[in-house]
Amino acid sequence: MNRYLRASSTIEYDPMCDKEKPQRISFEDVSAAAFRIQSEIVKTPCVKSHMSTTFGMEIYLKNDFLQHTGSFKERGARNALLLLNKETKARGVISASLGNHSQALSFHANNLNIPATVVMPNVAPIMKIQKCRSYGANVIIHGHDMKEAKYHAMSLAKERGLTYINGSFVPSYDHPHIMSGQGTVGLEIVEQVPDVDAVLVPVGGGGLLAGVATAIKHLKPHVLIYVSPSLYDQSPNKSNLQAVVTRKTFLCY
Repeated sequence: MNRYLRASSTIEYDPMCDKEKPQRISFEDVSAAAFRIQSEIVKTPCVKSHMSTTFGMEIYLKNDFLQHTGSFKERGARNALLLLNKETKARGVISASLGNHSQALSFHANNLNIPATVVMPNVAPIMKIQKCRSYGANVIIHGHDMKEAKYHAMSLAKERGLTYINGSFVPSYDHPHIMSGQGTVGLEIVEQVPDVDAVLVPVGGGGLLAGVATAIKHLKPHVLIYVSPSLYDQSPNKSNLQAVVTRKTFLCY
């Protein structure tokens, strides 16, 4: 059974991203994703920051902007694409995004010879639209915001028999296969900074945080995972977070 939205599904939501029945991911899911995507995903460095001197502690930055398209979103996108069956790959995939997920999906779909369509709202950056097209994706500009773009993409998925891969924040965020891929960031952090005491992770929809927390808390339960509580409270993926939240922290990634 295909776990993604398919032509026979309704278009109201992605069933694998139902906030009433959240899908949990495991450390094994993240480990399998790391093995699966390793050939085409950059193992980005953790670089010691000059802020270490200012704050009197060792601070490292995980430079995932060094991925092919400049974002960690590639990890989840490639993992999700590789888990599709042959028939689904042949039909093609579709998604909606303002840019980073669209670029990641476009790049890796092209690498895997999978037809990709991305729906982007008219407020999407021109540069990101052009990048998606340069990666071979069929780019459709639709709607004034992500909600309109996403519903249009899901309608097209039903109409054309495409597989919808959810990587956007409206109204839900991320598929378990995508979260597992994002979690590989956590595996690399533990490998590169083995004496890490705490990890600061930005929260948008919670997909990156869920994956990173799952990986790190399994390997090093004592490590603290810090998030911004106000955004954490809004995250549809809170059930996946094995994190300790002790104070408000403002983050840059």
